[in-house]
Amino acid sequence: MNEENKNNNPADANQRIDTNTANEPMQDELEIYKKQTEEYLNNWKRERADFINYKKDEAKRMEEFVKFANVSVIMEVLDAIDDLYSANKQLNNTGLTQTIKKFEDLLKKYGVEKIKTDGAFNPELHEALSTEEGGEKTKEVRAGYTMHGKVIRPARVKIIK
Repeated sequence: MNEENKNNNPADANQRIDTNTANEPMQDELEIYKKQTEEYLNNWKRERADFINYKKDEAKRMEEFVKFANVSVIMEVLDAIDDLYSANKQLNNTGLTQTIKKFEDLLKKYGVEKIKTDGAFNPELHEALSTEEGGEKTKEVRAGYTMHGKVIRPARVKIIK
């Protein structure tokens, strides 16, 4: 038989039709598996992205923890510095002034900065103790401090009106 007769044979055409009908359930099943595979892949991609975001969030939390881990020790040092300031006001000793300067430099090294109290009252930075007549300013009673931009101890002030 030649090629032309094979293609024109009606029995072969019926076999091809039967083969196609026999393949339809398999094609449907294949489509179901393809959809499941795609769904599993998309779920895996979402979970992977969630895990990467989780790792980034944990790294940020750990960085914040390390940044502020020594805040309790610094708070105690601030109380000691307050005592040094009080002693220096009464004694006006250059050695004491140098010691205070060293403490301030040390605190700056750890991201601790003194809150400025000159100017208007700011409730985010200042704690008002009392008000007095005078002008529109504040007078520092106890120094306040920030650490890496976050208030760790508000400045206690008298508001002068």
